[in-house]
Amino acid sequence: MKRDNIRNFVERVRAQGSFRERIEDGEVLKCTGKVIKISGGDVEDFFLNESTLKNFIATKDSTDAIEVQAIRNGVRRYYRISKFYKDRLFGGVAGKSSGGGSERQELGLISLLNEAALQGGKYYVKSLGKGLPIKEATKNEGLSQLKQEPYIDVFIETQNGKKLGISCKGESAPSLAGGGLVGMQVVVPDLLDRLYRVIIKELKRKYKDGDKVDADEIPDFFVRIPKSYVKKILIGNKKMGGPVDMMYIGPMDVDGKITSSGEIVINNNRGKFYTIEEYMRKIPNFYFRVRKRDLPRDKEIEIAFTTKNKSGYPLIFMTPISKKNNFRLVVTDKASSTGKKLEIAG
Repeated sequence: MKRDNIRNFVERVRAQGSFRERIEDGEVLKCTGKVIKISGGDVEDFFLNESTLKNFIATKDSTDAIEVQAIRNGVRRYYRISKFYKDRLFGGVAGKSSGGGSERQELGLISLLNEAALQGGKYYVKSLGKGLPIKEATKNEGLSQLKQEPYIDVFIETQNGKKLGISCKGESAPSLAGGGLVGMQVVVPDLLDRLYRVIIKELKRKYKDGDKVDADEIPDFFVRIPKSYVKKILIGNKKMGGPVDMMYIGPMDVDGKITSSGEIVINNNRGKFYTIEEYMRKIPNFYFRVRKRDLPRDKEIEIAFTTKNKSGYPLIFMTPISKKNNFRLVVTDKASSTGKKLEIAG
């Protein structure tokens, strides 16, 4: 073992920290602090510190071994050091943080938090709260009841028994309503009804059902979401794979350090956790943006107030011949200068 590895290994075992078994996502082996030495067929207790471990390594025969007692799934037994996964603290590489896009961020965050948690002790993230030391972070796998990506990206379990559902976001594109139209229907159906009434009322000032128009004639519409609805949308509900407890905002490539005081510093403090209320103060306004998509080559679209999509709402815009849906609804934090702002009354 390298000198730093010896020190880190001794500190983790004596702090009754944990290791993963064999691989990065292997079973957790929680050390009890007990260590034995096997030499010449004899087994004896071993007092572990840097000096005794260095001396053992320097003088051991090929058949000698050190074994550490650990608890795996409630069962205590002794494990040879070779059974422990060499995580990043020991010079290993976190392979599971090499995904793409949002998954890369989620896996990088999980890897960093678990690296700290495995060491034992009360390691914490300042923005999450010093009173919430990390026990384990896991990815929220699978789909929601709506058969979409769940609202919660990462679960964080704390040492005092809390389990927090975290929604992870990048720095450059604050977002809302990851469940899209289907998710909105579940959590704020009345808001969608009001939105469609506003859009249709505006379009009827100039167009009627069935009109064929150049898509460039119609600007994007931006409709501010009332704050009373924003909180509901951010939290979501069980059907959407929520409810979300906190938001995490940070770079997509996660790195960090663990200080001697126990703080986990993420991306030089660029990576932070926010309560829902804090996130709403950080991003004061959200807008529905209504725009055209998948336009035909000639850009001609048909106004469609009566033809419905699979969710039961008017298509609004469709390709005249193929009847393809040309209506796109997204959520953004800014309204463009070229768009037209509309308001939902009340």
